[in-house]
Amino acid sequence: MQKMKGLLFLIILVGILAGCNKTPTENNNGSVSEVESETEVNIDETEWPRTFKDASGKEIMMEKKPEKLATLWYFYPEILVALGEPPTASTEKEYLSSLSYLKGKLDSTEELGDKLSPNIEKILSTEPDYIIATEHHKEIHDSLEKIAPVITLNSNDIYEDWQYGLRTVAEIIGKEDEAEKVIDHMMKAIETGREALKAIEGESVAFIVSWDGKTFNVLGEENPVYTLAFDKSRGLGLTPDKTFKGTNNEFITFEGISTIQADHIFLIGDITKEDKLMNELEQSNVWNNLNAVKKSNVYLMDTSAITGGPLAIEYALQNIINSLR
Repeated sequence: MQKMKGLLFLIILVGILAGCNKTPTENNNGSVSEVESETEVNIDETEWPRTFKDASGKEIMMEKKPEKLATLWYFYPEILVALGEPPTASTEKEYLSSLSYLKGKLDSTEELGDKLSPNIEKILSTEPDYIIATEHHKEIHDSLEKIAPVITLNSNDIYEDWQYGLRTVAEIIGKEDEAEKVIDHMMKAIETGREALKAIEGESVAFIVSWDGKTFNVLGEENPVYTLAFDKSRGLGLTPDKTFKGTNNEFITFEGISTIQADHIFLIGDITKEDKLMNELEQSNVWNNLNAVKKSNVYLMDTSAITGGPLAIEYALQNIINSLR
């Protein structure tokens, strides 16, 4: 009997303590699971609606998360794919689908044509919730607004800073947390790469782009690949060819390429034309006399590396590390 009284007292005590420790969110009208559901709804309500201020200074009231986006510049689909939200429609889809990291990722995306002159009728047919444009679309802005609200972002700001571009687009679709995860993953990979490449510290590197095998550009400070390769905190901290400073350097004549003194050269171009390009270059005395060529330090990289988005940066990062370590 004494044992029963003790057990009864223990049960009553536990009940009292449970009542005292009840959290403010619990109430007598619903279970804990119901309250948690209400809390989740409240969180969603604080996120939507939201006001987004675009690059033109226009404030756009967004009642709910966009489900269908039409994007009018080539780097938007890449950013959206990185966030797990491919666009409903985009310009340059055919070209973008050929990039290594976007193959198969834009199958459900509608083609809108050229980035400077998108197909208005096609945009209309996709019934987008919003259209993400750039300052290059001022002339057709009024036509676009008749279809859906237009969000204008500055193309240079997006292209030159992949983190800014990722965060900005993430804000539009309510995926800020996902953006930070992508950035954190990439910055850790860059830091690891920086350590891995300390063995070639002091050896100079140049990145040369050729779209046609006739005109060659040495990438300069305005290019995101340049930042990735040479920036001491945001990049790999490599040593650039001291001959080239500032913005991109274009050679009008092929002979101008002889001024490149770098120990390592990354040649960026259409990977499908790789054999033809290299065969022609290897017939040239100018090319064969380059420092990097003599050292057999020439590496090929697809134009997938220079679109400016997070997936392009990841692609370029892997190529640089694998080539140089």
